[in-house]
Amino acid sequence: MKPKGPSKPAAPKSIGRKVSADDVARMAQVSRSAVSRTFTPGASVAPQTRAKVLAAAQALGYRLQSASSQQNHGRPKRAAVVMANLFSPYFCHLYAMFEDELRQRGFEVVWRVVSDLALLDVTVGDMVDEQVDGIIVLSAVPGAAVRKKVVAARISLVVMDRQDVVEGAALVWIDGPEIGRSIAQLMQKEGRSRPAAIAANPRRLTELQAFAHAMEMGGSAPCRWVDTGWTYENGITAARVLFAGEDRPDAIFAASDYLAVGIVDVARKEFGLRVPEDVSVVGFGDTSQSRWLSHATSSIHLPLLSLVQTAVSTMAGRLGPNVAPPPRIWLACDVIERETTLGLSFANNPAAIPQYAD
Repeated sequence: MKPKGPSKPAAPKSIGRKVSADDVARMAQVSRSAVSRTFTPGASVAPQTRAKVLAAAQALGYRLQSASSQQNHGRPKRAAVVMANLFSPYFCHLYAMFEDELRQRGFEVVWRVVSDLALLDVTVGDMVDEQVDGIIVLSAVPGAAVRKKVVAARISLVVMDRQDVVEGAALVWIDGPEIGRSIAQLMQKEGRSRPAAIAANPRRLTELQAFAHAMEMGGSAPCRWVDTGWTYENGITAARVLFAGEDRPDAIFAASDYLAVGIVDVARKEFGLRVPEDVSVVGFGDTSQSRWLSHATSSIHLPLLSLVQTAVSTMAGRLGPNVAPPPRIWLACDVIERETTLGLSFANNPAAIPQYAD
């Protein structure tokens, strides 16, 4: 079965009047009460329903002013969370985590979803104009001009899902180089010597480059690269390219679990390869696809809750004037071994691990 991502909401039509909660409900194809619960602090609503409502609200330009904001004579703390990738497999989980963490710290939460990266700077600039106290941006980096505007307004800015230094912003993400080295170490212990890296987007390059470098420094053949998308279909295409020649890779690190599942299917069904005896495959994200019983794919686990808590605490700790340079914080990740690497399958039978000639 091929994994399917969430469908995009239909493009909104101009309604020529002030947008109401009923308009949001119709576009999101949910009940009016679901919209109300989505914008009510502490109310219970399914993560998928909440995500649909937020997407529709963003598309229509709808925003509900909370009662606490209307009744509070002083200005409450407000934090904006800007997501540049609504269709990330982590969106629903991140939404709930940010809501809980920020509200526990006394913040009102303003959500913005940017479907077009060309609108990112405008969106962040709007948050400055709305006088939020902090901004957390996921999966994108605001431009230099708008970052200067944020700093001038003494707004705390945190960028997630990036490794490089971003002037004016604190960075919170995973330790990409260490992840790559960990995967290489796992493959080297298995005796692998023909690595391949499947890149889905620039955000995964740090991990993949570290993997390739560590493998090559350990004496492997040069790492083969395939640049593609992140879907199951992309994994199928990449695997056909890699396995078509005589020098087939025996150690594959894929930038997403979707890719890894597609690679495993092609290896087994089209080329008759045994996974993990002939080739080990590791994905990224530890998503539900990696846990399918039919595949049980080894993967990198993202510590989502720790990332959210670190991002929020970093933002909260830098409110107002701050002369200290913004920090860059990398969190460690675990390698979750399942049935597409030899560690689990051969844990009690080391002699079964294949040996390769120099």
